[in-house]
Amino acid sequence: MIDRIIQKIKDKGGRMTIQRVTILELLAKLDHPTAEEIFQYTHDRFPSLSFTTVYNTLKSFKQLGVIQEYYMEERSRFELSEKPHPHFHCLQCGCLNDLDPGKITIIMDETLEEELAPVDVELFLHGFCQDCRRNEDKS
Repeated sequence: MIDRIIQKIKDKGGRMTIQRVTILELLAKLDHPTAEEIFQYTHDRFPSLSFTTVYNTLKSFKQLGVIQEYYMEERSRFELSEKPHPHFHCLQCGCLNDLDPGKITIIMDETLEEELAPVDVELFLHGFCQDCRRNEDKS
């Protein structure tokens, strides 16, 4: 998967460095990390890599269409994904989980669609995950 994404970046004129490959690998490994988390993971291996470079690399990957950015709780979380898809966000522990798009249907009124001409839909369900509900029941 990483090799295909690297090729896509190169095909679109993006450059690849060992630091950029490392950031892609972390995006594949970590679950919806923040830029800060990615920076912390890369800092030991690349001490001269600045937070600004990590953040700018993520923005570049987003513009190239290989990652998604989700702004939540006053910071962005990133995901190695070329297509937006629905998520569930736990209000207690803060986890962000992918949802199966086949299990959710959005029906938009034709007049609204004609008025607004939407090009993308970002769907988040907010609530309490099973783990948090289970821990609450034990209390």
